[in-house]
Amino acid sequence: MGGDDQRMAQYDDAISMNELVRAIRECRSGVSYKDGPTDWYMHSLMKAYTLKTDLLKGRYRLRPGNRVQIYRPKRREAIAPWFKDRVWQRAMCNNGVYDDLTRSLVYDNSACQKGKGTEQAIRRTVAMLHSVYMEDGTNEGYGIHLDVKKYFPSTPHREIVMMDESIITDDRFLPYLREIAVSAKDQRPEDVIAADPFGSRGTGLGSQINQLHQVALLNRIDHELKTFCHHSQRYMDDFQVVDKDRSVCERARDTIVAMLEERGFTCTDKTGIFRLKDGFYFLRKRFVLTGTGKVIIKLHPSVPRYERQTLAGMKDALDRGEITMDAVHNHYQAFISQASYATGGGLIRDMDRFYTITFRQKPQYKPVRRHLYGHHQER
Repeated sequence: MGGDDQRMAQYDDAISMNELVRAIRECRSGVSYKDGPTDWYMHSLMKAYTLKTDLLKGRYRLRPGNRVQIYRPKRREAIAPWFKDRVWQRAMCNNGVYDDLTRSLVYDNSACQKGKGTEQAIRRTVAMLHSVYMEDGTNEGYGIHLDVKKYFPSTPHREIVMMDESIITDDRFLPYLREIAVSAKDQRPEDVIAADPFGSRGTGLGSQINQLHQVALLNRIDHELKTFCHHSQRYMDDFQVVDKDRSVCERARDTIVAMLEERGFTCTDKTGIFRLKDGFYFLRKRFVLTGTGKVIIKLHPSVPRYERQTLAGMKDALDRGEITMDAVHNHYQAFISQASYATGGGLIRDMDRFYTITFRQKPQYKPVRRHLYGHHQER
C-alpha cells in the first residue's frame, strides 16, 4: 500500500476496535476514580463495539459538554466533554488528526504537543536570552509579550473549518471536526452575530481537538515572525519576541497585530516593549538577564502565597480526619516540581520552613533538578 493510500486509511484505523479500546485506556488515565470512565474501562470491548457501530451507521452525535469554571491562574469557563466523545477524539488524534494539525508547526510552538510543554517553553526562553547575550556580551536587549484577547471565546468558527479543510488528509474526519469546532454556542445576541463579518465565534476550552485547533490556527504568524526574528516563540495565544534591536520587536508587534486582525482577533499588549535586563513575565515566571549572561528565574508572587493557603487548609482537613499525610506529601511534591524552575533555593527553603511549622514535621519529597540549558533536559 502506498503512502497516499495509508494516509487515506486513517479513518478506518480510527474506528477499529484496537484503536477505540486503546483510546478508552488512555482517556481513563487520571480520572479512574470516576464511575463513568471506570464503567467504560471494565466494559471496553462492548463500549468500543457500540461506538464503532454508531460511527459506521451515522448515528454518532456529539453531546453538549458540561460547563465548568476554572479559577486559577485566572477565572475562565471550560467545557468538559462526555467520556464517549473524549474517546472518539482521542482515536482521531492517534490516527492522523494530531499529525496533520501539528506537522507544519514551528519548533518554538510548545503548547499541547508530545514531548513539549511549559518546560520546553522555559528552556527555549533561557536559550534565546543566552543567544541575545552572546551577540555582544551584554544584557542590552528588548522584548515584547503579546496575547489574544479572549482567544477561545473569540475564535471564528469559519477559520477553523477552513484550516481543517486545507490540512486534514482524510476527508472523512472533517464532519466530526466541524461538529466539535462549532459545538460551543456563541453567547452573543443574534443581531451581533449577524453583524459580525466573521460570523459565529467561540470554541470550548477543555476538548483535545479544540486545543489542537487553537494551537495550529495561528501557525502562519509564527512562520512570518521567523522570517526576520529567530528569537520568537508562542505558547497557545502568548507571543514572545526578544532581540538586540528594538526595531525588530516593533516590527514583530505590528506584524502580529495586523495578522491577528485579518483572522478576526484582537491583540493585547501586556507590557509594551521592555528591556531584558529589567525582567519580564512569561508563563507566570519572571526572567531576568543579568550583565554576566545568567538568567534568573522567579515564580509569580501568587504561587507561594496560594501554596501557603493550600497547606493551611490541608492542615485543617488533616485534623478533621478528611485526608491523610500521604495526600499532603503528594501535593507538596507537585509544588516542589513547580518551584524547582526558580533559580536558587530560597523559595523552597522558605516553604519547607512553613511546612515544618504547620505540620510539626519536616517535609518528605524527592528533589527535582531542572536542566534548562541545552536542547535535552537529560544532558
